[in-house]
Amino acid sequence: MRSFTAAAFLIIGTLDVSAGTGIKLTVRDGRPLIEGVYANGHGPYRFLLDTGAETNQIHARLARSIGLEPSYRVQLATAAGVTEVAGGNGASIQMGSVTSSDQEFLFTDLASLREWSPDVQGVLGQAFLAKFDYLLDLHRKRLVLGGGEFEGARVPMEQFSGRLAVFTSLGHLVLDSGSNRLVLFRNDGRATKELARTAAGFLPARVVRKETLVVEGQTYAIGEAVALPRPAQTPEDGLLAASLFRAIYVCNSGKYMILNPR
Repeated sequence: MRSFTAAAFLIIGTLDVSAGTGIKLTVRDGRPLIEGVYANGHGPYRFLLDTGAETNQIHARLARSIGLEPSYRVQLATAAGVTEVAGGNGASIQMGSVTSSDQEFLFTDLASLREWSPDVQGVLGQAFLAKFDYLLDLHRKRLVLGGGEFEGARVPMEQFSGRLAVFTSLGHLVLDSGSNRLVLFRNDGRATKELARTAAGFLPARVVRKETLVVEGQTYAIGEAVALPRPAQTPEDGLLAASLFRAIYVCNSGKYMILNPR
């Protein structure tokens, strides 16, 4: 049985992207939402754009209604553990002038996500994003697909289970637009004050204040972060919330990103 990691796929087929294609975003609690997603010609639907998710996901009931049939079962890993879900492929995704065929999706109930935003019908993760370079501009509320010329420190990227990770003063952190706070995996035994909900259940968490983050020589003062117990067999040291930055340019072709590009 295959396994996937959620911040947290495979893409078979073609991706048709016009250079520099801009897509309007809605930013809610620091998380980017795409309003006009069409799946198999049906829509528009609201999807979360989640750089920290390896997989694409779609609400199981919607998948059935648009003719997506499950063809396998996989294990979906989160910080709280592992849950088994169904999956299928052959979906077509369209956003404006951007079309991606033969996408693969996991069918889930999106419980944690829909508790936060009940009208979200799916998640576009690295399965969709990894095929091109893009600018995620949370300040101007837009996603620009295609290459560009930007100034700023180039931060080398690694891949952890299909997700993008960068080395920082706090360890290797996975870029995660699905989180609105910096998340650090720490097994220090300190008392917890809240619960964090994931797709597989709840985890004890505690608030960490006044962290200093250094990335490629640039220093960022973080007012508040969340500390979680380190999940088993997890190589990263935490999640780098995209909302900490005005914009992020991800150059998959060059294997680097620029934080707050100019």
